[in-house]
Amino acid sequence: MNNSFLFLLFADILAIAMVFGILRSPRSPGQRAFALSGFAAMWWITCVVLRINTPDLNTKILFCELAWFGIAGAPLYWALGFLSYAGGKRIETYRHLVLIGAVSAFICVIALTNDWHNWLYTGVTNVERPSFSHGWFFFAVLGMVYAAISATGISVIFMARRRAGSHRLQFATLIAAMSLPWIANAAFVFREFRIFNDDPTPFAFALTAVVMLVVQSFGRLFHAPPIARDIIFTVLPDPVIVLDSKKRILELNPAARKLPGLPERPIGNILDERHPLSAMADAPLPGNDNAPLVSFKEIGKTYEVSSQVVKPWGRSAGKMLVLRDVTLRKAAEDRMTVMSRDLQMRLEENIRLQNLLKEDAIRDPLTELHNRRHANDILPLIIENARQGEEVAVILIDIDNFKQVNDRFGHAVGDTVLKAFADMLNDEVREGEHVFRYGGEEFLFVIPGTNRERVQRRCAEWRARIGDARMDELGDMRLTFSSGIAFSPQTGSTLESVTTAADVALYRAKISGRNRDVFWGEFLAGAKPGSWREPDDSADPQENSIA
Repeated sequence: MNNSFLFLLFADILAIAMVFGILRSPRSPGQRAFALSGFAAMWWITCVVLRINTPDLNTKILFCELAWFGIAGAPLYWALGFLSYAGGKRIETYRHLVLIGAVSAFICVIALTNDWHNWLYTGVTNVERPSFSHGWFFFAVLGMVYAAISATGISVIFMARRRAGSHRLQFATLIAAMSLPWIANAAFVFREFRIFNDDPTPFAFALTAVVMLVVQSFGRLFHAPPIARDIIFTVLPDPVIVLDSKKRILELNPAARKLPGLPERPIGNILDERHPLSAMADAPLPGNDNAPLVSFKEIGKTYEVSSQVVKPWGRSAGKMLVLRDVTLRKAAEDRMTVMSRDLQMRLEENIRLQNLLKEDAIRDPLTELHNRRHANDILPLIIENARQGEEVAVILIDIDNFKQVNDRFGHAVGDTVLKAFADMLNDEVREGEHVFRYGGEEFLFVIPGTNRERVQRRCAEWRARIGDARMDELGDMRLTFSSGIAFSPQTGSTLESVTTAADVALYRAKISGRNRDVFWGEFLAGAKPGSWREPDDSADPQENSIA
C-alpha cells in the first residue's frame, strides 16, 4: 500500500466529512449544489483509489473512464453552488442540478465508449499509471470546466465588492478552495506536474475539503449566507418609510407606496401632518412588545408600527418606520375579545344559576328557610366547637295541634300558618344564629354562646309574639308551640346527639300539655320507657311536606 493510496484514502474521508458538514448546515442558497460537488469529488477520488489498488491494466483504464463523472461534475456543481450562494438566490434549481448531472453522465459515457471513437483518449503513454494521449473531446471538456471556474470566480469577485467583510472572507476562502484543484490540474496537463508520480488534482481536493471544513466551522458558511440587500427593500412585504428630521420622505419601498395619504411623488416631499404616521414620527416609539397600531380605513388595513433611528448620509434624527400588517391578528383579537366577553357573561350566568340551584337545594320553598340538609352541612362544626361557658343551644320547635289546622281548614291554610310561623322565627334571628325548617311543622333554632336564662327569655318572647298574632283563616283558633331544648357540649358534641336530646325534651313538652319549653333532663323521672315515641297528634308525613 503506497503513499499515494493512503493520501487519496484520507482525501476521500475528508470529502465525505465535507459533504456531511454541508448537509448538516442550515438551508441556504447553493447548499445542494455544493453537496453534489462534494459527492462528485468523492466519486473521482474513489475511482483514483480503486485504480491505484488494481493491478490489471484494463480495470485501471475502466476506473479512469468512470472518474470522468466526478471530473466534470465536481467543478460544474461547485460553480453553480458558488454563484447561487454569492448572489443570495436559488440558482441551483432542480432543472439545473439535473442538467449538470446529465452533462457529467454524458461525458462519462463518452469516456466509457472511448474505444469506439477515441474522442477522449487517443492512446496509452504510461502503462503503470496509466497515462494517455488526449483527443479533441478532452480539451473541449477541459475548456468548459476552466471557463466555468474562471467565469464564476470573476463574477463572485464583483459581487464581493458589495458585501460585508464577513461575506468577503467567505468568498475569498471559497475561491481559494475552488482554485486549488484546478491550478494543480492545469499544472499537470500543461506542465506535467505530479504528486507521487500521479495526477495532483485528486490530491488537491484534500486541501479543498480542509478549507471547506474550516470555513464552515469558523467562517459561518451556510449559517450566515449573504443576502442580496439590493432586492430586500423592494420585495419586503411590510411597508418601510425613511424620514429625515423634517419628516421629508427619503425612501420608501413599493409596499409603502400603496399606503393612502402619501404625496403623488412621495420621495423628497414632506409627510402631511394629518397623516397617521406623522405623529408617530415625532416621538420615540415603544418596543415591539407595545408597538402602537395605525389603521387605514381606505384599504381596510391595520399595521403595527416600529421605528429605528438612522443617520443617512450624515443627516441626524432620521427615522425608519416599519409597518407590519396585523389586520388579521387585530380582527382575531377583536373576535376573541367579543367571545371572551360573551364567555364571561355566560360563565357569570352559569355561576348565578348554580348558586340558585344550590340555594334551592338547601332552602325550603314554602317557608324560604334553610332546610334540614343545610343544617346537616353547617351545624356539625358549630356543635363540635362548643365549649363550657360558651354553650350552643339547640331548640326544636313544634307547632301545637297543627294536624287540626290541616283537618279543619285545609292544607292551604296549613301552608299559610307554616309560612307565618317561619317568618316570625326568621325575624327573631340575630347575628350568629340559625333557623331551619326541620320537618313538617318542626323548626330548629340554634343559638351559639348562650345560657338557659337567655334561651327561656327568647322562647317567651316568641310565644308572646305568636300568641298576639291574629290570622283570619283560623278564626278564633290561636297558635301555640312546644319546644325541646338541649345544650352542647352537655348533651354531646355531635349534631345527632344534641338534636336527639332536644327531640326527647320536645316530646316531654308535648305529653306534658304542650305550649311550653322543656330542657333536656327535666321531668324525665316519671316518663315510662318506650313512651317517648308515641305522640297522638303528629302531622301526616305526607302533609305540608318540605323539599
